[in-house]
Amino acid sequence: MADKASTPDTHTAAAAHAVPSVDVDRLTGALARPALDAAADAAVAAAAADGELVAFGYIGLDGFALLKEAYGSVVTDHLLRETAGRIAECLRPQDVVGRVERDEFMIVFRGLTSKFETLALASKLRTSIAEPMRAGKSEERLAPSCGIAQYPANGKTVDELRAAAAKSMLTLQVALRSASVATAQEGVNRARRALEAAQRALEEAEAAFEETVAVAAAAEEVAAEAAGAPGSEPAS
Repeated sequence: MADKASTPDTHTAAAAHAVPSVDVDRLTGALARPALDAAADAAVAAAAADGELVAFGYIGLDGFALLKEAYGSVVTDHLLRETAGRIAECLRPQDVVGRVERDEFMIVFRGLTSKFETLALASKLRTSIAEPMRAGKSEERLAPSCGIAQYPANGKTVDELRAAAAKSMLTLQVALRSASVATAQEGVNRARRALEAAQRALEEAEAAFEETVAVAAAAEEVAAEAAGAPGSEPAS
């Protein structure tokens, strides 16, 4: 009888566990916006009251819209889940990550030992996310930018810190795009210089060929004149 009675409870617990929590983003498993806001509020309160070192990180995936156009939402949803998983693997137990936009995540860093630790964590996140990810039958590399805002240097409220972190992320994206454009332009310039050098070499080769032909023609003309001069003996 005890076994029969326990069966409904077990199924009920499993069913309850299967129901998605309102605190979790169902696509990525990261915190949903309300839960993320609550975690951010608690972190800022601890920073203000106890002097705890707190920072916000804002991660955006540059060019994500182009990937969606190329592969569709099924593949890009997988890329978002993979991104969220990689972020979670890089975080410490006291940190939390939430999804704030389609392809943007915010991290609340708590209990930092120094402001430099945040930069090291951000670098670790970028490196992990930038590793190749499976996209359908091929692999793609995402281009993450992680903006950082630290309390109280960049803001004293959740809204101020969130905005500062997002602005820092956008600044990094612009810088990376500019660097990419500069790199591409340099490649174009190198190709143009190589083409110009090849053109000059071709012109020099054509000039040399024309000179060779002219010399040969002059030699043939001299030989013909010599062969037809009076007193010359015909070749035996």
